[in-house]
Amino acid sequence: MGKHVKKFERAFAEKMNTRFSVMVNSGSSANLLAIAALFYKKENPLKPGDEVIVPAVSWSTTYHPLQQYGLKCVFVDIDIETLNHDLESYEQAISPKTKLVVVVNLLGNANDFLKINNLIDGKKIYLFEDNCESLGAKIEDKYTGIFGIMGSYSSFFSHHISTMEGGGYIVMNYIK
Repeated sequence: MGKHVKKFERAFAEKMNTRFSVMVNSGSSANLLAIAALFYKKENPLKPGDEVIVPAVSWSTTYHPLQQYGLKCVFVDIDIETLNHDLESYEQAISPKTKLVVVVNLLGNANDFLKINNLIDGKKIYLFEDNCESLGAKIEDKYTGIFGIMGSYSSFFSHHISTMEGGGYIVMNYIK
């Protein structure tokens, strides 16, 4: 975690067009730290028992941080064409107990953030992007991973770029 990491964090945040980027040891840890941060927000923090909408297809590293913090996963079906959230199932899953949606951009396929944001607009629901599988994917001129309050990335050897032994990044838009 020396000067080269700090330089990489700044360059990564600049490339993603976000305020901050923090490097950790893996995308799994990036997901865990992002969820943890939402429990320590001054305004509207997450609490155990809050509902989280998640896609039915992802990796354990998407779900385990949620379970570790006592959140209730509400699984929604996927669109067979994109492997992303089926937005009709998504809309039906939103309840007054929903406090977070975890959007996974699977295998470089960007979700429809315009529709997702329209579904949660005005409901005090956080959007977090697990973007570990989609570094470099774009919607028009914006990279995926920056559409929510935070997004996670991975540079494990099986992903789009590698930092030898892996590594994860959290980009933060504005968190108070």
